[in-house]
Amino acid sequence: MSSPVTIVPTPNPDALMFRVQEVLVPMGTFEYKRGDDTADAPLARALMAFDDIELILIAPRFVTVRKHAESRWTELENNVETTLIDFLGSGEMAVFEAPEPAEAKAERTEIEKQILELLDEEIRPAIAMDGGDVAFEGFEDGTVYLRLVGACGTCPSSVTTLKMGIERLLVEEIAEVERVENVDPLPQAHNPYGL
Repeated sequence: MSSPVTIVPTPNPDALMFRVQEVLVPMGTFEYKRGDDTADAPLARALMAFDDIELILIAPRFVTVRKHAESRWTELENNVETTLIDFLGSGEMAVFEAPEPAEAKAERTEIEKQILELLDEEIRPAIAMDGGDVAFEGFEDGTVYLRLVGACGTCPSSVTTLKMGIERLLVEEIAEVERVENVDPLPQAHNPYGL
């Protein structure tokens, strides 16, 4: 019998993506770092029981796990897979979502809507294939502010992804966009729409 978890390498040697067949969260991604409050995230809490893990990204059909640079995947990979299989069998929710904040319902400008559409259709699927995600943090004076998360957060090629991939596409497609900047990670969980 095959495992319900498929382990996929990412461009970041310290991160692996664990694909699952069940939906873990309906949409968006939720990122948890060591020391974050995981009271609303039973899956993150279960995985953080392993001291070698420094970050967890929970997406609809995958979990990215980033280990400490000095740790080895040898045993950790099997422990994560076993924990995921046990969790999937429990029927428990991966993340209990908080109610949507009032500012999340604010209207987006036409340019912001175009940016979000390109992020959703072109960029996020490609980044998700490498175990990461990108969060839209804002648009101001020609600059799109994004945050790379999951495997992409500390990937050696994240600057290339941001500047040569995302920035090039957004500048080519939307005349008002002049550049893209990465912002430091802020919240422990985020919605890809900056909500």
